[in-house]
Amino acid sequence: MSERLPKWNIGSKYELIRKVGKGTYGSVFEARDTTIGEKIAIKNVKSLFEDEIEAKHMLREICIMRTLDHPNIVKIKDIIIPVDSDSYNNVYIAMEYAEADLKKLCKSPTYLDHSQVRFLIYQAICGCRYMHSANIMHRDIKPANILINSNCSLKICDFGLSRSYRRLNFEEGVENSKREQWDHCVEDDANQRAKKGISRILTGHVVTRWYRAPEVILMEREYGKEMDVWSLGCVFAEMLGMIRENIPQYVERTPLFPGKSCFPLSPDLSTNEMKAGYPCSEFDQLSLIFQIVGTNQDFSFITDPKARRYAEAFPSTPPKDLRENFPAITSSELDLLKKMLSFNPRKRITLDQALNHPYFFPVRDNNYEILAKAPADFVFDGDQEVDLFTLREIFRREVSRYTN
Repeated sequence: MSERLPKWNIGSKYELIRKVGKGTYGSVFEARDTTIGEKIAIKNVKSLFEDEIEAKHMLREICIMRTLDHPNIVKIKDIIIPVDSDSYNNVYIAMEYAEADLKKLCKSPTYLDHSQVRFLIYQAICGCRYMHSANIMHRDIKPANILINSNCSLKICDFGLSRSYRRLNFEEGVENSKREQWDHCVEDDANQRAKKGISRILTGHVVTRWYRAPEVILMEREYGKEMDVWSLGCVFAEMLGMIRENIPQYVERTPLFPGKSCFPLSPDLSTNEMKAGYPCSEFDQLSLIFQIVGTNQDFSFITDPKARRYAEAFPSTPPKDLRENFPAITSSELDLLKKMLSFNPRKRITLDQALNHPYFFPVRDNNYEILAKAPADFVFDGDQEVDLFTLREIFRREVSRYTN
């Protein structure tokens, strides 16, 4: 029985084919541009202006994707809004089509060889490097945001949490709220945290804990592009897990740091274990990181005394030999992975240094190693208060850039 297709108000230019996914904002369908026969993906963003935070995330993503132009970053082809644009609430975004994302592939009986892993992580690094050259930090790099085709081409997507470099520091109000978490984390229960506005705190934070860099976990006042390098290192580890000789059974694949909690923003309140007076379970994110990289680290980058005492309170743990996780890992793969997962962001390998690593010598291509011609600078950025009427007007201006 064929799948019933929705009656989207997208005009005659596009023809829906099948549903390929469902995300935070709505459904995604494979479609065809009937004017040129090109396969595309169309995302239906429902109730766009009913939530200010979600509207800003989507608008930010559109602004950034319009600014960036790189073969490893997904492109918006078109934005379709209803004719009655004064009161529209649903938006359709036509984007480049990809066959799958890395998260789905990791959960499937799909295997990669060493050369495929090398080319995929090379493309991811090139796309991220271009993004950084345009003064954009992604801040949510993870397998679900890495799109992959059967020809081994890769594209980075989902820029809803991204920021431009000119907003390197946390907004003052958010930062102050975060600092209070170190003071109140012991006596506050979950309900009290909600009352203190934890949802607002998360708007200035990287959301997906498994790929969150140590400096972000420890809520450093300033963080930079190094956080994306850490996330790429976590993604690299999952790609290595798709090599059959590393993990023979695909159902046994797992993220490198699959934490179940992340103190202080989302602690395990049921644990009785404490570190420097703060709750910390065995499966807390920072605990899992130390189990891999070891606790003999340079903590000089940690500026908050409470955060530093917390990090130093973990029992001495040697670094794990990653060959236990990946028995077939090559020496160059292991060297690059360890350098991408350096605990101290100041000592973490840069993306320029990564591209010059001997691991990539066989695949380097100038067509992928381009840089942005100018820094990205767009009207809407950050978490400042913006009313929905203004959001709608800014969105209308962005849409007009895609109209013929």
